[in-house]
Amino acid sequence: MSEPITTPSSDPVQPGSSSAPPTSSAPAAPPTPAPLGLLARYWWVAGLAIAAVVAILAANFASGDPDGLDSVAIQKGFEEAGKDAGFQVLPDYTIPGFDGTISTVIAGLVGIAVVFVLVFLLGRLLARRRRDAAV
Repeated sequence: MSEPITTPSSDPVQPGSSSAPPTSSAPAAPPTPAPLGLLARYWWVAGLAIAAVVAILAANFASGDPDGLDSVAIQKGFEEAGKDAGFQVLPDYTIPGFDGTISTVIAGLVGIAVVFVLVFLLGRLLARRRRDAAV
């Protein structure tokens, strides 16, 4: 039988032995994080793509009929008693100047973009507050 070859780096260090590595008073550097995969780094792109596909497909099923509240107001005869909003960014989920389904699709995509930007900015603000509080 042959003896296994051992190297000094593979030998376990016994507590109290003189071959223990010297200890340093300087703190150890934090480990560097492993690089993220493509999907882990750009997950938000996949989310935006899914939201865009849903908006495009849902626009094809949008109804021109009044919604529940408007329908009841028409049935009860008080639809004129309601007040219009002071301003409308996307009136009736359409873009002025475009007709039909394409107008609804563009309005949906604009809505997705606005929500994404607002959430992104809010996330940056909260991350900055957390980072400033930790320092």
